[in-house]
Amino acid sequence: MVMNEQEFVARQFQEAFGQRQDESFVLYGLGKNTEAVLERTKGFQFVGLMDARNTGKEFWGLSVLSEKEVLELRPTIVIIARESVVPVIYARIAHLQKEHGLQIYDFKGEAQGKGKSGYTNQSLPYWDVTEKELKEAIRTHDCISFDIFDTILMRRVLEPADVFGIEERILEERGYVENRFQECRVQAERSLSGYPMLKQIYKEMGRRYGISADVLAEWMELEFQIEESVIVPRQKMVELFQYALAYRKKVFLISDMYFSGKELEGYLKRYGIAGYDGLLVSCEWQKGKADGSLFEIYKQLAAGKKYLHIGDNRRSDMESAREWGIDAFQVYSAYEMWMASSMQTTLSCAESLEERCILGNLVWKCCENPFALHSGRGILAVDTPKELGYVFLGALYDEFIVWLLREMEDVGVEQLLLPSRDGFLIEKMLDIEGDLSFEYIYFKASRRAVSAAAIQTEKDILFLAERDFQGTLGELLWHRYGIKPEEGDRKKDYEAKGQSVEDVRAYVLSYQDEILNHARQERDSYLAYLSSMGLWSSKKQAIFDFVAGGTVQYFLQRLLGRKWMGFYFATMNHPNEKYQLGEDIISAYGNICSYGSQNQVAKHYLFLETIMVDGCPTLKYMENGSCVYELEEHSNFPAVQNVQEGILHYRRDIQEMRKLFPGWKDERMFADYLFGRLFDGSCQVDQVIKQDFFNDDVFDGVKAYPVWSE
Repeated sequence: MVMNEQEFVARQFQEAFGQRQDESFVLYGLGKNTEAVLERTKGFQFVGLMDARNTGKEFWGLSVLSEKEVLELRPTIVIIARESVVPVIYARIAHLQKEHGLQIYDFKGEAQGKGKSGYTNQSLPYWDVTEKELKEAIRTHDCISFDIFDTILMRRVLEPADVFGIEERILEERGYVENRFQECRVQAERSLSGYPMLKQIYKEMGRRYGISADVLAEWMELEFQIEESVIVPRQKMVELFQYALAYRKKVFLISDMYFSGKELEGYLKRYGIAGYDGLLVSCEWQKGKADGSLFEIYKQLAAGKKYLHIGDNRRSDMESAREWGIDAFQVYSAYEMWMASSMQTTLSCAESLEERCILGNLVWKCCENPFALHSGRGILAVDTPKELGYVFLGALYDEFIVWLLREMEDVGVEQLLLPSRDGFLIEKMLDIEGDLSFEYIYFKASRRAVSAAAIQTEKDILFLAERDFQGTLGELLWHRYGIKPEEGDRKKDYEAKGQSVEDVRAYVLSYQDEILNHARQERDSYLAYLSSMGLWSSKKQAIFDFVAGGTVQYFLQRLLGRKWMGFYFATMNHPNEKYQLGEDIISAYGNICSYGSQNQVAKHYLFLETIMVDGCPTLKYMENGSCVYELEEHSNFPAVQNVQEGILHYRRDIQEMRKLFPGWKDERMFADYLFGRLFDGSCQVDQVIKQDFFNDDVFDGVKAYPVWSE
């Protein structure tokens, strides 16, 4: 007789730990397999359970313990989960082992955290399953049934209960303070036996918690609205559904769900899922997939010869269908794919509702196709610049904008200045925001253009000369001041770095008259340009810069004779910084030159700088209203533009999520963490894409160099 999954897990646990029954055990997990271990093993001292989202509750007579309680008991912890999920859970509690010495195992008795590193799920059999095989299975059966949620439709939140978390946030905004909606909604559904409809769940909520019928009606309608906003199709599965119809198969949709058939039809029709022969929903038939009773009805109605069921759940879609003589084909849900993928550790870091929505959006984008991770055998493959921008940079830039808007509102900014090239992408992201309380102006600027135009005295000339330059004295003269060395200049080919400060000063001052005359011309042209762009304004202004020491802000303030507040991604102010703008600059990620700075922006800001361009070379100066640009060795803008499109696409998608509930909290650190996964082996980026990222710094004499090296 073949063992089912619960029997297998219980037996494995008994064999692994049978000689250790004098120890205290805590089981991590609240599924059927945990229940099986508790009921089917003998002689063990189970002192509690663990689960990140149910601390303080009770299941099977045991409390779900907090970490503090676990540390007081000092038990052996056993993770009851599939092999592909164990690393995700272990990452959440690894500190209990590393910092406090607790022993952590999986249900087979394998110690966690010892000799294991990197991604280990590449041998998972699911990565061998192909779309071609599923199509073949559809063609060779006359009756095809599809599970609905997580198979042909999904939600773009991390887990279904996040819908309740969103509703709780909305209700708080509406004045239902401390409504505990998520807990009430979950407990009411759990307390009902059989297969309740949504209205029955809400009726039970009213009975248990004393909520009026009118309030319940409002809350239930809100749940429908949120579901409508987050439900999306798994497009590949919709195509396979239509494939079955094209082969004239009898097609049924089967779901264990509290939505009625009519309600489900609304969601299905929205994405072109129609033309099926039947829709069977557990709450209408009072029968379910898990015990096979709904499959019995399906077989009676379909009256075919060979049946195939397609779904994601190992028990209710696979085992149960086969027990009723129905062939079954498993496609992982998007969440389970992510949980088994090289990105699995991100799940242990998503705690707040905002973080779960951010990650849920990425899971949808990367895994709505159930075969999307197969080519890399679970390693997320980044095959296009747009995908790179969406998955790894979208949240970083979007959360910066959210932070920026809050900070500017606090100080009452009326006009935001966006100098090129760093301001280009920010302008595009603000365009998506819609109605704003301030205006923003994108204009041409560069360190070279603003600093040379601001030169009026010998002191100004020397101020620029003292900044390090990687090149010759003649190149310094040209790139910093716009002056070409004279023909007989013997020092023009001397390396600037090899000269003393006094020698560099003497060299540039030998061209003092030419520098001052040229600076005057550049200043007149540039000020005329700034005036034409509307920078002479009585409005309260602020300026944006990406990762900088404040050069552009400092010299623009001198040119226009005013002071601004600066809002930066990050600052790079060294101890000997001369601009003295510290109190006038607020940065989202701090000073990346600070000792011990550990955020990912600090580690990879040169890579990020390559994203902040507008397709034009660096501005040299303005002449008669026209831009004169530096010569550019390479142009990678087509690739960068695709990255920017991915970032903007992410922003549009997450905007829809963010509009669902108020009070979106600051998630800059989580976005920074996700960005770091681009470089830590969590994904595989095509080498062709990596070659498109290089940087230069003409102002400091640095020629083009790659920023993404292995």
